[in-house]
Amino acid sequence: MLKVEGLTVRSGDVELVHDVSFDIAPGERVGLIGESGSGKSLTALSLMGLLPEGVTATGRAALDGPDGGGDDLVGVPESRLKRLRGRDVSMVFQEPMTALNPLMRIGAQVAEIMTLHGTPRPQARRRALDLLDRVRLPEPAQIARAYPHQLSGGQRQRVMLAIALANEPRLLICDEPTTALDVTVQKQMLELIAEVAPALLFITHDLAVVASVCERVLVMYGGRVVESGPIREVFTRPRHRYTEGLLAASKLTPRGTRLPTIKGSVPAAGRFPGGCVFRNRCPHATPTCEDVPALTGDGHAHACWHPAD
Repeated sequence: MLKVEGLTVRSGDVELVHDVSFDIAPGERVGLIGESGSGKSLTALSLMGLLPEGVTATGRAALDGPDGGGDDLVGVPESRLKRLRGRDVSMVFQEPMTALNPLMRIGAQVAEIMTLHGTPRPQARRRALDLLDRVRLPEPAQIARAYPHQLSGGQRQRVMLAIALANEPRLLICDEPTTALDVTVQKQMLELIAEVAPALLFITHDLAVVASVCERVLVMYGGRVVESGPIREVFTRPRHRYTEGLLAASKLTPRGTRLPTIKGSVPAAGRFPGGCVFRNRCPHATPTCEDVPALTGDGHAHACWHPAD
């Protein structure tokens, strides 16, 4: 469904994402995890053509069509991206209030994305009600007449999901879609996303969330994919020392026991060390780590000179 090859994102001379490659099969749910500043959101925004001004992407991201043809998402004209966004690839952002128009009723906003892609207005309005019902919003007709500020955070996020699904896209990208929700609503949203999403790229820093939604995971740090593979393998037998640290920090510990942490913090863009980008925080680093490790392994890949057992 999606094949990304050599995706690199730069801001001037500073490289923010380096040579990222991965693919997503039809119907597959892939997670993208890592601390803030690792390059997760930039990777997603590159695929949507929504990078900030002054930030550019190179490489290739081919979205396969139902007839076997492909649409490139990187380096194509804005006019082409406008035809693809919302129709072939859609995105659900972390904070719906920054994405929803506060002056438009909910039903009109759901219908708008369909009319922009050629659906007649009466048909779009009827389908908007069906979509609001599909994402399990109570009383869809009443919700359609409401404004964003009249809905709860969980309801607004469901509206964003309805908008993303309106044109039946081939790929859905979710960037921290449940971070601001309480635990109960979060669980409902995750179940809904897993149920209705086509091919899915799910970005989060929450390992438990990605384990509940996805089948495969990519671990990013310093703008690079440092480990990838099936969720079960990566989370039970991590190879990269960064993944090992993330998993250790996410485990429950007995009361009074110090929570394991990864020392230091994520460097600012352009300040990651050469060689292994994790070596300045890694307790296992040696002079060998001054060279860049290759991402190796069949199925379960890692880029670490001193992998965990």
